Amino acid sequence: MSLNMHYKSGLIRKARCQISDDLLPILYQIHNNAKFPRLTWLIDNLYENPQIGPDVARELANEMVGFEKLILSLHLPFPRLSLQKIHAFFEGAATSQQIIYTKAYPNSD
Repeated sequence: MSLNMHYKSGLIRKARCQISDDLLPILYQIHNNAKFPRLTWLIDNLYENPQIGPDVARELANEMVGFEKLILSLHLPFPRLSLQKIHAFFEGAATSQQIIYTKAYPNSD
């Protein structure tokens, strides 16, 4: 399952981001962790194609930073660039006060 996301970034353009199949197991490591309530919400609602408002996007961006710090402190390998792209995407939506639209896609196996 991957989650494709986009928000309006100008008159015609859309900013796009994806939480890939490879990244989901990493996110599941913090599922139901009290420090990451919004990431838990996102994981729980992947199949529902949630719309994400600017306030929630800001909270998700903040939690992505906390998640990256947690992984670094544990000296675990992780896809740093992917997490940073997702953080920048959520931060961009929050800063520009845009709603993020999502669409989940099942594995192509």
